[in-house]
Amino acid sequence: MSQSPRGAVSRSPAWSLSLGLGSLLLLGLFLWQALFATGWPSAQAWAAPWSSTPSWPGLALWWLQLPRAVAGLVVGASLGIAGALMQVVTRNPLASPDLLGITAGAQVGLILSLLLPAFLGLPLVFLGGLLAALFTFAMAGGWHTTPLRLTLAGVAIAQAAAAAITLFLSLNDRAAMVLSLWNTGSLRQLGWGHLAFTAPLVPLALLLIWLLRRPLDLSRLGDGQMRGLGLPPAGIKAASLLLASALTALAIQLAGPLGFIGLIAPNLLRLGLGVSRPSHLVALSGLWGAVLTLAADGLVRLLAGWITLPLGVLSALLGSLCLLLLLGRLDAGPRAAVGLLASETGARRGAVLPLASSLLVLLLVLLLGLVAAGLCGGVGPGAWAFLQALLAGAPEARLLLDLRLPRLLVDAGAGALLATSGLLLQAVTRNPLAGPEILGVSQSAGLAVLGAIVLVPDLVAEWRFPLAWLGAGLALAWVIGANLRRGLEPLRLVLTGFAISGLVLALSSVLIAQYASNVAQALTWMVGSSYGRTWDDVQALLPWLLLGLGAAGLTARWLDLLALDEGVAAGLGLSVASRRLLLVALASVLIAAAVAVVGPVAFVGLLVPHGVRLLGLHRARQRLVVAPLLGACLLVVADLLARWSLAPLDIPLGIATAALGAPAFLLLLARSYRKVRR
Repeated sequence: MSQSPRGAVSRSPAWSLSLGLGSLLLLGLFLWQALFATGWPSAQAWAAPWSSTPSWPGLALWWLQLPRAVAGLVVGASLGIAGALMQVVTRNPLASPDLLGITAGAQVGLILSLLLPAFLGLPLVFLGGLLAALFTFAMAGGWHTTPLRLTLAGVAIAQAAAAAITLFLSLNDRAAMVLSLWNTGSLRQLGWGHLAFTAPLVPLALLLIWLLRRPLDLSRLGDGQMRGLGLPPAGIKAASLLLASALTALAIQLAGPLGFIGLIAPNLLRLGLGVSRPSHLVALSGLWGAVLTLAADGLVRLLAGWITLPLGVLSALLGSLCLLLLLGRLDAGPRAAVGLLASETGARRGAVLPLASSLLVLLLVLLLGLVAAGLCGGVGPGAWAFLQALLAGAPEARLLLDLRLPRLLVDAGAGALLATSGLLLQAVTRNPLAGPEILGVSQSAGLAVLGAIVLVPDLVAEWRFPLAWLGAGLALAWVIGANLRRGLEPLRLVLTGFAISGLVLALSSVLIAQYASNVAQALTWMVGSSYGRTWDDVQALLPWLLLGLGAAGLTARWLDLLALDEGVAAGLGLSVASRRLLLVALASVLIAAAVAVVGPVAFVGLLVPHGVRLLGLHRARQRLVVAPLLGACLLVVADLLARWSLAPLDIPLGIATAALGAPAFLLLLARSYRKVRR
């Protein structure tokens, strides 16, 4: 690298171009937001802070417009720097506060701050984000983990955090409305109060970034060479993660969750403007993060005359599109990553394989036992008394039967459908990470039904099935279509699903905040619940269950052939493209049928296929028989735990599956990492 006579490192053309262009854009956007958006302020408006009776234009200028513009600077710069720091220390261009679970952890911290004194708000938001990040790294395998593992761990932790938030909000309608509005994201500030509280942190953050500039540049050399130069790699990474978490907490405290700014800003500089030096990337990401945030907020204000579009929704929409474009330019990971969980968690061919028939009988007995326990309210004298009353024809026992049995049957049916859909998706994509929730398919189906529920409350229940199918089909078409040319690589599929999930979450927040009369009920729907299901729901689900599982059983030969190389499958007479299309359509039908009744329940479709592999079943016909029963058992167990753990409180089903599924999935990740290390 060339140096000037004084020994100072010369600035690259990319640095100069990025700095100059970004500064001009930032200045123009800031002036427009602060001054020109509502017309040039009058002299009376400028003098408002020193006037005893300030006019409304003066109040708007000094206590609304200027704080909003300054908040855009602080929030955008914080998110941009946080994303760049994470990408530099992990050497992963796809790391960001959203993908590492920091945003979700910060939201949990915000929930806790509602219950405690106000001055603890920012520390709790920071602590929640930091703990989420540390847990993500720990479960993914540490600093040297792969981008795919890191993303999966972050997504799992984010879903678990979302379930915990929904549990709290379902108990508090007032907090649910406040947080739903906050989740849409906004730079609006009522005066300078929040900015004055966070202002002292900005110079401290800038000082830390200045002190870290040389260690960040040397981080490209590798940990060994950094130690040789007297720098502690672990300490530098820890300091960078602490700073990134603090900046994310600061941004979330001011504006709520604004998705993808921390992901897009550094990659825009790296790929679009050629900035590669870490210290330059971190500094310029702050500048361009502010540019992107102010530009998005300006677009929100321009569109206000036609549509009310919150900043968080717009940033999620634009960020999703940018993420999809970004995936086309990034080398996201080798195709060999397909075996991440499949090869590492599957049973070996030489292991003792249980007979499918014996396993089938065992699962049937287990399912019947679980249904009986749920029907009788558990085991013991109370259950025996219920059975006696039921056999005697007591009205109270018949009433309990009509309340409990439909719910248990819906649980079992939805679990069977979700498990089978996950099996089909993983076979079609040859990707063990292709669960309905990871790809954003369940959430999209849930959003379609939620829209109908809040916008057309009188819509008959039968319309939920085609609407859910529409949402699931569109999401699957988007995910697979966007990644087909790249061979359906696991990391690209996961990131595409993450982009869709982020967009769905933002749109759901808008629907709930602006149109839902019962916020807690709408939130419960989006996390998944079988509460209050009746015989009508069982009757509506039954045809889809019988036809869907029957059709899936007929695809066993296709699935066995698709497990081989595409050329081999085609040579054996299988029309690969058409069969894949049919299997995707069938999977979307199964997902839609389940979501239409219980909502977008998570982790069943992702985990059950791995459980089937762990049981030692390798033929598609065996898996198609065992997976539905295993999924049914899993969902019934989750619902029973949801009913009994905090009785008389009835926890939503999706929260219980997240409580069971997220740790199980993270343990699979940790287990596979240990096997690789050995």
